[in-house]
Amino acid sequence: MRLLVLAPAPPTPRSGGGSLRMLHMLRFLGTRLEVDLVGPGLEGAAEAEARLRESCREIEFVPPSAGGLRRRVLRLGPYERDPALAAAVRRRLATREYAAVQVEKAAMLPYVPPGDPTPIVLDIWAYGLTGARRALRHEPGVATRARNLLRLARFAAFDAFRWPATHCLLLVSELDRQHCLRERPDRRVLIVPNGVDCRAVPAGPPHDGRPPRLLMTGDMSFAPNVSTALVLAARIFPEVRRVHPDAELHLVGRRPDPRILALRRPGITVTGEVPDVLPSLHAATVFVNPQVTGGGTRTKLLEAMAAGLPIVTTSVGIEGIEARHGHEMLLAEDPGATVAAILRLLADPGERRRLGAAARRLAEDCYDWPRCLAPLDGLYAELAALKAAPC
Repeated sequence: MRLLVLAPAPPTPRSGGGSLRMLHMLRFLGTRLEVDLVGPGLEGAAEAEARLRESCREIEFVPPSAGGLRRRVLRLGPYERDPALAAAVRRRLATREYAAVQVEKAAMLPYVPPGDPTPIVLDIWAYGLTGARRALRHEPGVATRARNLLRLARFAAFDAFRWPATHCLLLVSELDRQHCLRERPDRRVLIVPNGVDCRAVPAGPPHDGRPPRLLMTGDMSFAPNVSTALVLAARIFPEVRRVHPDAELHLVGRRPDPRILALRRPGITVTGEVPDVLPSLHAATVFVNPQVTGGGTRTKLLEAMAAGLPIVTTSVGIEGIEARHGHEMLLAEDPGATVAAILRLLADPGERRRLGAAARRLAEDCYDWPRCLAPLDGLYAELAALKAAPC
């Protein structure tokens, strides 16, 4: 069976959770199917080609067309449609060689030609408009609110009028499945959770020494991560330092926003991009993610779980992950509760070890990538049979 995968960016492990999901999914599918990958020729294309050379039959990253700024300004919908990339997709689908086209993220839906009969499998990293609505509620400033309102209107219009018929929607959690079926009860859905490579992210030894180190990881240009880091540095960390004057806060992740860079001071380290996040995970005492905006399932939480770290987060931060308060992590819904939870863990090494070990077991039992991706086998066996059936 031959499968066409449309990616919104080159899949590399350094480009965020969605990119990591694509990378592992392509490796999984490449052992079972003939996979062709098409996407925009953005940063990371050469690295993605090197990593996926053995998994994909063909890889085509199309250089962006001229006039991208004009298209972004004039477009009505939330997603850009590059003419050169659209032509490449249209040319491939016109061959009728593909049993299905897997579209990574709704941003790539405009590249499927209207009326094309190839079955569409749409992989949705975070279902619905929850993230945009949370941003509208929580991110301050008139200009920011206006930008978020326009973004919400564009996404809502696209959802209402531009979604094509799909053979199946791939969703990351049971929560997303429930949201989807309320809005689209006629759609077929399949839960394919986000995962973590438990072999590549082994559990580290508990960090019981001094100084205690709090850790947050993620793309530090992504608006929900920026707002989370600002709250962590301004409202939570100073209160922790009142009790533990030698405590450290490490903010680890690529492309730090200027507001994140401005947080650098004694006790607060902003690393920028690191070649491997594992040393940061193993050097941390507590992983903290007081997130109140964004949507979907956060790979950074799964990495912290696999590393055996005790975690303090919110219900938004742990959304879509079957971790329980007091069992595999601690829930804290506001800065005051977050401070209390951190201080509790810093005072109790045994509790840190217990939560970290439980988080690691959950990662191994439920979120290792082969287990998460296994539902794709049945889906593509069915599509292969449909392609092989006589017309």
